[in-house]
Amino acid sequence: MDKGTSETQSLWRQVATALRGRIEQGQLKPGEKIPSSQDIAREFNVNRMTARRALASLEEQGLLRILHGSGTFVSEAPIPYVVGRRVHFDRNLEAVNARPERKLLRWWLEPATQDVAAALGLGAKAPLIALEIGAYANGHPIGIGTRFCCATRFSGFPEIFEELGSISETLKRFGVNDYHRAKTIVVARLPAPHEHHFLKSSKSLPVLAYTAIDQTTDGDPISCFIGCFSSQAIELHITD
Repeated sequence: MDKGTSETQSLWRQVATALRGRIEQGQLKPGEKIPSSQDIAREFNVNRMTARRALASLEEQGLLRILHGSGTFVSEAPIPYVVGRRVHFDRNLEAVNARPERKLLRWWLEPATQDVAAALGLGAKAPLIALEIGAYANGHPIGIGTRFCCATRFSGFPEIFEELGSISETLKRFGVNDYHRAKTIVVARLPAPHEHHFLKSSKSLPVLAYTAIDQTTDGDPISCFIGCFSSQAIELHITD
C-alpha cells in the first residue's frame, strides 16, 4: 500500500520509469496492448491509483495511447497526413499501409452561421446540410468533424455519401468532377466532450483542430469542414 503523498509520488514515477524502459527496449512494442492498471498494480505492489497515475504520465509523454473501453496501447508512429491543395484521405492512409474508413455518424439541417455562410458564399442563415463524419485508420478512430454544404444545391448528399463512402464520388453525382482545398486553418486545443468520447482519448490530450474550405477549380465554394484529428494518431504535413 502507498503511505504518504511524497512516497506515493515517488512510487508512480518508479512505475512509469520501469514501463518506459520496457517500451524503449522493445519489450513492449508499438501497437501492443499493455496489462491493465490492476495487473500493473499487482506486479509493482502498489495501489491502482498509483498505477493509473503512472499510465497517465506516459500518455502525456505520448508513449501510451489510452482508448477508453478498449485498453491501453503502446503508441505507434503518427500517420503522416498531407494537407495541400489536394487532400485525399484514402490515399494518405493507404500510402502508409493504413486501412482508411469514413462513416456518416449523423446528419441534420440547420441555418448557416455568419462564418460558414461567408466561407460558402451564401446568404445569412441559408439552409445547410451538416454531416458529422468519423474517420478511422485500421479500425481505430482518428478524427471527427462536421461538413457543411448548401442544402439546396446538394439535396440528398447524406444518402449518397452513405452509399458510396467517398466525398469525391458523391460530389461527382452533383456535377463536381474536380475540386481542391482553398484554405486550411489548424490549431491545437483540448477536445470537446463528444470528440474525446469518439476518439476514446483523454480529456487532457490536445487535438489538431482544423477548418477546411473546398472549392471547384473555378473557385466556387462547395463545402466547409470543421473538425479535428487525434494528435497521437496524425502528423500533419503542410505542402504547397
